[in-house]
Parts: sequence; structure tokens; C-alpha cells
Amino acid sequence: MLHMKKYLFPVLLSAVISLPLSVYGEGHQGPKAMSGKDPSTSSGTEQKPDYPLMPEPGKKVQLAGGSYFIYNFDKKPKLGPVIIKVEIYNSEGKKDTSMEIKGDAGMPSMRGAHETGERSFKLSRNGVYLLPIDIVMPGDWEIRLTFLKKGKVIFRGSHQFDI
Repeated sequence: MLHMKKYLFPVLLSAVISLPLSVYGEGHQGPKAMSGKDPSTSSGTEQKPDYPLMPEPGKKVQLAGGSYFIYNFDKKPKLGPVIIKVEIYNSEGKKDTSMEIKGDAGMPSMRGAHETGERSFKLSRNGVYLLPIDIVMPGDWEIRLTFLKKGKVIFRGSHQFDI
């Protein structure tokens, strides 16, 4: 039995070590070589949505049909929790609370490392859409907003800032 263990261990060890190498195929270039595509791009026919830059916080941002919104932060962004505030107005200048807003925040230079993931804004009693985000380290940050009306995307935009 001892004799068998002496030879079985090296065989199993070599099998385990060589297993990941077979996954990468010829050239050992990792997943990129397997698919022929850059892994940072979307898979299949799915494309990442475009988030054009919005005007600075506190400025009007036009929506379809004469509606507009104004977004801001509850305080100047710094390390720790910050709340994104959005107010939507119809063409007559009255608050509109009929939309759904989703938001995401992260560091463009470190995609995936500090992303909050897309979350829905909560509507306050005052008709202000609110979303808390946590700024976890200094650097360049970006918020991405998606506005939906009756489940259909009507606007996407982003704002970049530095901490």
C-alpha cells in the first residue's frame, strides 16, 4: 500500500497541474484565445448601452417631449456614502414622478472592481428620486443613469467626477 501511495501522488499532482493548461488551448493565452474575442466586450449579440456625458450637476438635462430633469448630490462627493438626487419636471414645469430611474456607480479605470451594480432609485415623499452610493477610494468615478417610462428606456447618461 505504501508503495502505491508513493507513485499515485505524483501522477495525481501532474494531472491537477496540467488540467488548467488544457483549458487555454494552444499558446496558453487564456480565455481570450478560447473565444477569439476580447473578454471585456459583451458576449453574443448583446451590446453594452451607451451613456453619453450629461451636463454638470444642478443643470437641466432634456428628456423627450419637453420634460427635463436636474440631478445633484446631497453633498460634494467624497469618501463614504453620497446620495444622488434626481428631480424630473414635465413640459409645464411640474414635478413628474411617473418614471423609473436606475443608477450605477463605479470607477471607469477599474471596471468591475468597485461597481455598485444597477439599482433602482427610491422616490421620496417630496417627489425626489434618491440613490445612495458608497465612494470607497480616491480616484475617477462615474455615475450612470437610466430613465424608464412604462418599462421602456427613454434616456441614458453619465457624469464623471474625481475624489
